[in-house]
Amino acid sequence: MYFKKIHAIILCPLLIFLLLACVISVKAQDATAGAVNTDNEGAENKIAPGEFLPVSIKLINFGSQKSVDVIVTYSIFDSSNKKIYSQSETVAVQTTASFVKRIQLPQTIKPGAYTLKSSIQYPYQTAPAVSSFPFRVEQKIGSFFISDIILYASIFVGLLVAGFVLMYFVVFFTSKKPRVRLLDYSDKPKNQIIYYEMLSDTIIQMRLRVGDKAVDIAKHIDGLTIDEKTGRVLSFSADPAKIIATLVSEYEKKLGKKVSFSLRN
Repeated sequence: MYFKKIHAIILCPLLIFLLLACVISVKAQDATAGAVNTDNEGAENKIAPGEFLPVSIKLINFGSQKSVDVIVTYSIFDSSNKKIYSQSETVAVQTTASFVKRIQLPQTIKPGAYTLKSSIQYPYQTAPAVSSFPFRVEQKIGSFFISDIILYASIFVGLLVAGFVLMYFVVFFTSKKPRVRLLDYSDKPKNQIIYYEMLSDTIIQMRLRVGDKAVDIAKHIDGLTIDEKTGRVLSFSADPAKIIATLVSEYEKKLGKKVSFSLRN
């Protein structure tokens, strides 16, 4: 009798525990029988009024062996969370359903930021499953969005400006020559000033081409006396035309090609 009581005390709680476990298991199976997930992806982040917005939908029915009718609602909200569009459809789901829904935007929709929300409702559901993603509405000119046109135009103008700036510096630095400082010979006799200037200009322009070698050449010309530091013509005792011809001849030998000189007006 004593052992029977102990056996009953141990067996009863065990039976109650097993019964509860069975009930919990059944409820868990019922709870997952109609579960549905959604996944919205692949939509363009920018679209023009009147175009189709592609929405990738994936519905999953966990654990159910029967087809489940699911109501999918597509809603579009503006930046102030005001609903401007809504559409619903019923989809039968047994295991998995994937499809792309194309929603045509109204022609009158204004440019700006929007959010598309897909709401999923299935039998015995306490709260709808909702997924969402943002997108922008923007006007087009031809086949291009206005922001893209502005971006491409900015890049083009930037490249154009950069090209002009680069060209300017290339031309500036490659063609830049030292400034020619013409020497003053007003202290010389008036009838000889022009000869001094012609000789001086020849030396100065050659100095721009070959540097101080021009002064070295000039100081060895017979009948010509110059300041070796400045290249200034101090005096000449031969025919100026002959001196210039000799200067040019010597300079051409150094350069290995014909040269021309422009004298001051």
